[in-house]
Amino acid sequence: MNSHNRLARIWAHRATLDTLVRRDLRVRYARSVLGYLWTLIDPLAMALVYAFVFGFIYGGHGKPGLSSSSDQKWASTDGVPIVLFLVAGLLAYNWFSNVINESSRALYAERLLVRSTNLPRELWVMRVVISKGIEHLLSLPILLGFLVFYMLRGEVSLSWELVFWIPALIVQFILLTGIGLVMAPVTALVDDFARITRIGLRVLFYVTPIVYSLHFLEAKLPAEWTWAKFLIQLNPLTGITDMYRAGFISQYGPDWHAWIYALIVSLAWLAFGSWVFRKLEPAILKEI
Repeated sequence: MNSHNRLARIWAHRATLDTLVRRDLRVRYARSVLGYLWTLIDPLAMALVYAFVFGFIYGGHGKPGLSSSSDQKWASTDGVPIVLFLVAGLLAYNWFSNVINESSRALYAERLLVRSTNLPRELWVMRVVISKGIEHLLSLPILLGFLVFYMLRGEVSLSWELVFWIPALIVQFILLTGIGLVMAPVTALVDDFARITRIGLRVLFYVTPIVYSLHFLEAKLPAEWTWAKFLIQLNPLTGITDMYRAGFISQYGPDWHAWIYALIVSLAWLAFGSWVFRKLEPAILKEI
């Protein structure tokens, strides 16, 4: 079956996809007392921990040094408070890591339904991307809350570039769908791949500008290490997080190279993922 026919089948079963997404969200909070609040608590707690370590203990890495005045104890990054900088990056990375972890079990965990129904098997991957994406959107009030707080303090001002949140969401959705279409079938066939992926996610966190900025890294790298900056720009999460931050970071303009790489790499992952899923689908049905 070619890609066009597969896409048409997925669109025809969009109501089923909606049901699967709703089921995922309902099951996630069914037995939780705090429910939706966990979507806010987890990234907020991590952001505050990283902000304390990098912004308070180590003295920051944005503007040179920390003010000696008693009313400024926290560092800034790229001209904005480090907590705000971290939250924007962590929310995007949480969506990424949650989808990667969940999509690795997307087919095997639902193997009875995958085998016994005639639904497009891609739906089981897409429902993970969409349900985790909805959780990502529900966590954005954390970022908005910090934005309002620092705007009232006069430490942050918004620009029209805040609209780049929209392409950031779209590009990240494309990227996650492509990677998920690779993760789900490969992990269903080779269980070790999920363990390797978890290690890779830990490494990826620190080679993505989340707890530091690309400008800070560029200033620290030796002049001949231009290849290191290129590799980090080639990481699609670099461009995506830069899009999320563009609306409130005025010290530097958008990193257009990283943005273009993010789009190209994400589309390449989608094409590659569709091809891998199509090739491995017969073997998956035999295995599970």
